[in-house]
Amino acid sequence: MASTLIELSDIISSSVAAIDARCKALSRTYPNLNNPTNSEEDESLEHDSEIVAVTNIVLAAAAQLIASVQLPSRAILDTSRSFVLSAAMSAISESATAEIIREAGPQGCHIHEIGKKNGVDPLKIGRLLRPLASQHIFREVSPGVFAHNRRSILLDTGKSSKEILAKPEDKYHGAEGMSALIELNADECFKAASYIKDVVVHPSPEPTSALSRAFNYPGNLFTWYGRSENKTRFRRFGMAMDVDRKFEPDSTVLKGFNWTALPPKTLVVDVGGGVGSTALEIARIHPHLRFLVQDLEEVTLEGKEFWAREHPSALSDGTIAFQAHDFLSPQPVTHAGIFLLRAILHDWARSDAYKILKHLRDAAQPTTRLVLLERIVPFVCGEDAAYAHIPGAVPATAQKPLLANLGVMMPYLMDIQVRIRSLPLKERNQ
Repeated sequence: MASTLIELSDIISSSVAAIDARCKALSRTYPNLNNPTNSEEDESLEHDSEIVAVTNIVLAAAAQLIASVQLPSRAILDTSRSFVLSAAMSAISESATAEIIREAGPQGCHIHEIGKKNGVDPLKIGRLLRPLASQHIFREVSPGVFAHNRRSILLDTGKSSKEILAKPEDKYHGAEGMSALIELNADECFKAASYIKDVVVHPSPEPTSALSRAFNYPGNLFTWYGRSENKTRFRRFGMAMDVDRKFEPDSTVLKGFNWTALPPKTLVVDVGGGVGSTALEIARIHPHLRFLVQDLEEVTLEGKEFWAREHPSALSDGTIAFQAHDFLSPQPVTHAGIFLLRAILHDWARSDAYKILKHLRDAAQPTTRLVLLERIVPFVCGEDAAYAHIPGAVPATAQKPLLANLGVMMPYLMDIQVRIRSLPLKERNQ
């Protein structure tokens, strides 16, 4: 019997060969990590269904091979210090370093030049960039000179560094890349995460979230965002949720429900819909529908600007409308064909989730339908009979010796992240 190391190595080799063969069949070349250009052609290649399936296997086998050969002590210590990477990425993103490096061109930018432009100590910039470059986020092309690669360019908003440094509160408006989501993760979520131990091991008599402990605030995430000092954070949250939507499998909202069967002019009410990015995805394919996006007033203003950029005719012809509404209060729309909730219920305690749904039920007609988009968190072992009847809820059996869930971390990280910022960790909506 072959050793586990040989099995894993063989899986990697055969899978990489399959990716290469698929690229050749498409007359394409797999993107180079050191090339910072993320073109639409590159993205379409990486989202090719055959390549995605094999890539997941490569990632699982490579991660397990590293775990098998790495000294356990180093693995544990590196994991315990991984918070440094989050903090470094946050500082680099907020200081417009990514934009300064992009503006310098492919040859890169010396840390002293970066410091002259953003006012940050260049030695500190270097200390922050080197651990990131060791994780293939940025490249140190010569001593103290850093350039972008395909990973680090996602920190770039596409705006000028001068514009960002002059008006940091407008940084995320119309931005490219993932800066809003990354800074959300590395700011309030990161700070709240440091209180996980306190909430789990030393809970208070009154259940509180880790975010409440971190910021000494008794309310929930959204009332905290409503405080005047959190205005920029609140705007960033809306933009981050739009970025987060892009991590769902392609066309999830389109494939999960038969929108074509709905009669013309059916009203789809996107409850807590943010700037309306989910409604936009549906509207582009199904223009026979009408949409009403509900959210807090400030978010609806952002939404109108978002649609004015992305689909201006929908605003003028009445395809899309916005309404300020708190979904914890009674639902004012009583003629909806669809109530749509994307990634809403997981942010609320069970009692609040019931309240949200009851308000929708009270406003619904006999023909009104409820469409929910939520992620299911699987067991690592892959066994979950309770969800076996739901297509896609239980991962396909992975080949031995791979983990049944292929080592995919995102569902578990997001599950904890939601709870540290919004809910007591002991309360779950299962």
